[in-house]
Amino acid sequence: MQSVQKMGGIGALIAAGTFVVGLVMFATLFTDFVSAATPPAEVEFIADNHLALHLWNITIMIVFGIVLVPLVLAIADRLREAHSPLARVASVFGLIWSGVIISTGMITNIAYATVSDLHGTDPEMASTVWAGLDAVTNGLGGGNEVLGGIWVLGISIVALRERLFARWVNHLGVVMGVAGLVTVVPALEEVGAVFGLGLIVWFTAVGINLITDGGRSAEQPASPRLETSRAS
Repeated sequence: MQSVQKMGGIGALIAAGTFVVGLVMFATLFTDFVSAATPPAEVEFIADNHLALHLWNITIMIVFGIVLVPLVLAIADRLREAHSPLARVASVFGLIWSGVIISTGMITNIAYATVSDLHGTDPEMASTVWAGLDAVTNGLGGGNEVLGGIWVLGISIVALRERLFARWVNHLGVVMGVAGLVTVVPALEEVGAVFGLGLIVWFTAVGINLITDGGRSAEQPASPRLETSRAS
């Protein structure tokens, strides 16, 4: 049990780290990519910087998706004694989120390689291919955060009731979960940036808690429900 909690805690800290590294690279190396107004401009940037983009994508998608699995399982273990259907359903969505993020990362890497190769022989076709693949990857893991929002919101609601983490951590999780869910509305996709920034803090706090005290807040007593379950 303790090993699972520590694995989850380490996974949470690595997840926070991937967000930080991704944001730093986004703000420093890829400003031209972000500001590119047309697919041809994006393809030209990809062709010139595909290695850096590969590394960025591996960090924010594939590594993140991998370390998310032990975190989801660790929190699910801690919430198992609450016997909450919401916690179980939310955990399933967390694992689905992990799979979708990893898949998105692999598709994106192939997309970078494909359009880079096409750019040298048929720039117009490269732009067309990139426009289609970009829409797919944004739909899966870039343009909305519904799956992550459901997981964070669901476990935060149960954790708040069971006093699993510090109250502020659970409240932050609820707010971030809602922020993730509203990105399903196209006009509110920009809220995804708030979701990402807030999760850096949330992942860090949850990771520290899981590593140091198995997820129990040092400031608050155990939930009566959990204590009753242990006594029986």
